[in-house]
Amino acid sequence: MTDASISGAPKPPAAQVSLFQRSQQVQRRHQKGAALRYLGMAAITLVLVFLGVLLWSIFSRGLPALWQYQAEIEIYYDPAILNSDGGEVTAEEIEGVSLRSGFEQGIFAVSLERTLENAGIDIEGTVAGAWIGQATGILDSAGLENGSAIIQSADSPTDLAQEFGQAGNALRAANTALDGEDPAAAVEALTAASEALAAAGFEAAAAEVASIAATAEGEGLEAADTALSATGYQQGLFDAATALRQADGYEQGDLLAIIYAANRRDVRDRVVNNLDLVGDTSREGVPISIALTRYLSGELSGVGQAQMPPGFDIGQLALVDAMRDAGIIDRNFRWSFFTNTYSQNGAVAGIGPALMGSAYMMLVVLVFSLLFGVAASIYLEEFAPKNKLTDFIEINIANLAAVPSIVFGILGAAILFTLGGLGFGNSIRGTALLGGIVLSLMTLPTIVIATRAALKAVPPSIRDAALGVGASKVQTVFHHVLPLAAPGILTGTIIGIAQALGETAPLLLIGLSVSTGAGLLSSPFTGGLLEQAQSMPTVVFLLAQNEDATVREGLAQSAIIVMLLLLFALNFLAIMLRRRFERRW
Repeated sequence: MTDASISGAPKPPAAQVSLFQRSQQVQRRHQKGAALRYLGMAAITLVLVFLGVLLWSIFSRGLPALWQYQAEIEIYYDPAILNSDGGEVTAEEIEGVSLRSGFEQGIFAVSLERTLENAGIDIEGTVAGAWIGQATGILDSAGLENGSAIIQSADSPTDLAQEFGQAGNALRAANTALDGEDPAAAVEALTAASEALAAAGFEAAAAEVASIAATAEGEGLEAADTALSATGYQQGLFDAATALRQADGYEQGDLLAIIYAANRRDVRDRVVNNLDLVGDTSREGVPISIALTRYLSGELSGVGQAQMPPGFDIGQLALVDAMRDAGIIDRNFRWSFFTNTYSQNGAVAGIGPALMGSAYMMLVVLVFSLLFGVAASIYLEEFAPKNKLTDFIEINIANLAAVPSIVFGILGAAILFTLGGLGFGNSIRGTALLGGIVLSLMTLPTIVIATRAALKAVPPSIRDAALGVGASKVQTVFHHVLPLAAPGILTGTIIGIAQALGETAPLLLIGLSVSTGAGLLSSPFTGGLLEQAQSMPTVVFLLAQNEDATVREGLAQSAIIVMLLLLFALNFLAIMLRRRFERRW
């Protein structure tokens, strides 16, 4: 038998695969690539959504807070108030005038009343009308008909309130009698309550109570008690009486509470510096109380206790509405927010000292960082020998760049304690100089790393060419390498400064958070660096801790917006400098 397989026979040709047809392995590879691509797109989308929500939360609350409701008041600087003894008013006498009684309850209160009167607003009539309208609504809700006519025909709201109170007390006595077991006493109390309602002018209600008295005689005390409680007359009369008593309760302090006039040292200082204002009138925009902002913006309706601004009543809101209709109250951009000092009261709170304090600290950071950071980078990159010591230094610089900022705050506090032992601690605590030094220490590693990267990016051929034409090592570095690395150095420096601008923890530990009384700083060349300062991050922290929700949720976001704009501006400057000076090889 012959073997069917021949060892030398040719193999059948392999099946040819078209280049236009993907194999299973290629398909799986493409599927994995598509999955990774979609995963990356989903991650970017999620990040953008979170970023959008964050920015919307900040800007939707912070931008409206940059507009403030103000009352345009004709401030009259009355000589009789500024000098109660008569005669010429001097700066010394004005400085001795009480801010509370002289300016707030004198200058501002009188000027506000005169402004409203000149605008044709009847202050007492407006307040009384609001409370009378409230009483009328209460009576209508309680089913006490003819309430409006009764109130209009009354000689005095106070007398009518007393009459309503007596009728309410009669109904209360009837309720008490119905809870007892004496039908005769209950009928007698109901009859007295019916007569009190009739005397107050509520004939329909009096007839209904009389029918309840008949129910007590026929169906029993329990049925009569249920019927009387269902009317709601008693509570309606008491609430209406309370509202009518408020109609005659207008006081000057109720009007003065609408504006922020307390502790106005700025006005007193203005008069001291300009005595020509005495006896004169000037138009001034006075901030409205921060509690009224939510009402004026429509967030609170003013109807019901839950919709009432804290500390205000409907009489004051009626005056606010009248002032707004007369054009006295208007909404203006809050320019004072950028110049005023920090205050617990949101009506006059500002970030002026914080802006200057942050600017002074960034000036210190710029000087120290450029001086020491660039010098250290040039030495390490161009002159230092490559040995274990320089390797150790490089490793520690890289580690310092990742150290939490609060560690540098602890270092600053240690410096402060050391200076305190030498007698200098109190003079430097909370100053822009100390804050700038601490932030410089924190920024130095970042600037050193960025500067070294910029120096490395310069092609070696530049160095070789400079050395080849006879330049020394120092000339090569400072005349050729450093100018070409300048864009990267400036970019790294600006980014480091932007990072330092937003740091809070180091500044909290060296006392900038307690410098709430810091004012606008003087020139940095005349001692401003050694004055008590604030910074933008610490002021944001203080505003976010405020008890007033309008300040906590509004002005704190406004300060954050200012910080974000400064950071965007610094990063934009870094991009422009890089594009302007960048060289391509």
